[in-house]
Amino acid sequence: MTADPHYGFVVAAYLVALGVIAGMIVATLADYAALKKRLERLAARTGRALDAERK
Repeated sequence: MTADPHYGFVVAAYLVALGVIAGMIVATLADYAALKKRLERLAARTGRALDAERK
């Protein structure tokens, strides 16, 4: 299997794709945490509970 002349390119492509997907997941989680913190600050400033409208 490793005798294929393009084996290194295929492995490199998978590693790059894995890195890109992992980066997107990390960026999404960081954005979610930042938005959640901003929403909590907004709720504290306005005096409204976050879950009050869900009930």
